[in-house]
Amino acid sequence: MAAKGKITVALAGNPNSGKSTIFNNLTGARQHVGNYPGVTVEKKEGSVVYADHEITFVDLPGTYSLSANSEDEVVARDFLLKDRPDIAVHIVDASNLERNLYLYTQLQELEIPVVLAMNMSDIVEKRGSRIDYARFSRLLGKPVVPMVGNKNKGTQGLLEAVVNLYKGKLKAERIPVDYGEDIRVELDKVEALLKKEAGLISRYPVGWLGIKLLEDDPWVTDLIAQLPAGKAIFFQGEKSRQHLKQHFSDDPEVIIADKRYGFISGVCTEAQSRTAEQRHDLSDKIDKVILNRFLGLPIFAVVMYAIFKFTFTFSEPVVGWFEAFFEKAGGSAARVIPEGLTQSFVVDGLIGGVGGVLGFFPLVLFMFFAIAFFEDSGYMARAAFVMDRIMHKFGLHGKSFLPMMISTNGCAVPGILATRTLDSKKDRLITMMVTPFMICGAKLPIFALFIGAFFASEQGANIMFLMYVLSVIIAFVSAWILKKFVFKGEPSHFVMELPPYRVPTIQGLMLKMWERGWLYIKKAGTIILLISIIIWGGFTFPQRETGEGESEEAIAASQMEQSYAGKIGKFIEPAVKPLGMDWRGGVALMAGVAAKEVVVSTMGTIYSLGEVDPGEAEPLKEALQKDPSWSPLKALAFLVFCLIYLPCFVAMAVFYRESGPSLKWTLFLIFWTTLMAWTASFLVYQGGRLLALGG
Repeated sequence: MAAKGKITVALAGNPNSGKSTIFNNLTGARQHVGNYPGVTVEKKEGSVVYADHEITFVDLPGTYSLSANSEDEVVARDFLLKDRPDIAVHIVDASNLERNLYLYTQLQELEIPVVLAMNMSDIVEKRGSRIDYARFSRLLGKPVVPMVGNKNKGTQGLLEAVVNLYKGKLKAERIPVDYGEDIRVELDKVEALLKKEAGLISRYPVGWLGIKLLEDDPWVTDLIAQLPAGKAIFFQGEKSRQHLKQHFSDDPEVIIADKRYGFISGVCTEAQSRTAEQRHDLSDKIDKVILNRFLGLPIFAVVMYAIFKFTFTFSEPVVGWFEAFFEKAGGSAARVIPEGLTQSFVVDGLIGGVGGVLGFFPLVLFMFFAIAFFEDSGYMARAAFVMDRIMHKFGLHGKSFLPMMISTNGCAVPGILATRTLDSKKDRLITMMVTPFMICGAKLPIFALFIGAFFASEQGANIMFLMYVLSVIIAFVSAWILKKFVFKGEPSHFVMELPPYRVPTIQGLMLKMWERGWLYIKKAGTIILLISIIIWGGFTFPQRETGEGESEEAIAASQMEQSYAGKIGKFIEPAVKPLGMDWRGGVALMAGVAAKEVVVSTMGTIYSLGEVDPGEAEPLKEALQKDPSWSPLKALAFLVFCLIYLPCFVAMAVFYRESGPSLKWTLFLIFWTTLMAWTASFLVYQGGRLLALGG
């Protein structure tokens, strides 16, 4: 009976993985041996008819990777890239998983459907280990077939998997290695240029080309050199390589290899239980403690507390210097510029607004430095693994915690973008909706201002840690509610990467700290400056006429209340009054939708305008302390609202784009975060009053 279809299958695997035995089992006597053109490497081919399909198996030379450093690697890579087989079967020595799977991470980058043949599965069991093959398959997104080649077990199962994958009855999804934010950013730059070369990317996967360019692969650099735009692509590749080298103080190819092994380690940790055979390197010894089911969470809590303690302890004196500088700058400007609108614009609008935000710039830098330390050391990847067990109870996978951590590292925008690593749309939407609850760099000035004003300095880290814990709890509870009632279904499975531990370099930490800090300054110099001017105008106009005998304090207070911004504040005051806020807090929260730092700049403008003599202006922190309408309980309720309520315009725009684009889910995000913020803030304030904790 004639075969209905022809399938070409490449057999790839490490030397001594049992590949030749399985090849012989599959093809029997129906094989022939020759040489690849121009090389001495053997070319083995064989065929078999199965389920009305003629399957040609090509036994590639045994190789540990596709880096093309040897003749065997060159032959294997060239066949996969140029001949483009229909399917690649990766023969894996199941008793030596981590070493064997390194080849797999490269195979999947070639965008060829892969079936994993887990050979020597009997040895795994004899050693007292167990592999959950179904979970293994879900984590990698590929069909997995347990085999014992020397006993001809699993051969039929492999043939069936090949045919079913070819016919579309089985799916081979690509679960990419998460190379981290730094490498991803540089890859995007390189890939943007490569995508313009239609002829090139029609032959080779653009993602693979980008990785190889960062690895400085000679074959790829020679290939790109022949392109008309080759110089520009090569220049960007070299620039990206140097940038990564500065960050990590190591060659990009070493960092990329580390990330691949981290991916592999995560798969093995989640899908393999080992009792007899254990790895004994330093990373594993540390992980026995760090990832311990009882110690993991307390250690994570200690790490986060240490980050906040470090931030508040070491930044406090520097923040004081910055506040004093802007206070003097305001006083000097008031003495130089004649009284009137110009003086008010400079002193109250610019210095009072932007200065209030920039005064906390040192605190932001210290926070970024501390987080970068644990990020570069390899701990933050473990943090997601530790949180995995808890997040499963709330309907999410631990990998959803990574976007939250990225948001904590700086901004909700890259946190939302990081949800692209989640394949399930439901999981992506839930994660995008809870990621803005985290304490991003933009919220730090708000917390620093109110914690500094209403709580003792030694309590700063404690309150900040409490807020962080609260943000995580709210995110988890919110995710559970959304999963239970809005996005029903089982959570997807993902690989938690466990990269090897590294000693962070001072240069890399300083570079990361400054890059993230510079984004903060740029925002202060653009968005916050613009909003500060608008807020100043909103409180300054329309100008009211002053009556005889009115005190300057009464005039200033009346002007603010009768201004455009004051009228808006009075309109929304009934909504925020149950939360312990007056109309000024309401206006600040509304302005914070543009950018969370603007909450502080708005407060700065309000209290600057309230000063009778701008030359005698006091730091915003002291002004809040002296204002009888504020109290520690009200400040706490205000912080809870700021922690939860809807993200800034930019984050909402990114959410809209990443959710479909979907106006429905964006409006739901606005409703959901506002509802959660109001409810939580109400419970804190009214609960505090019931417990006689203040008013």
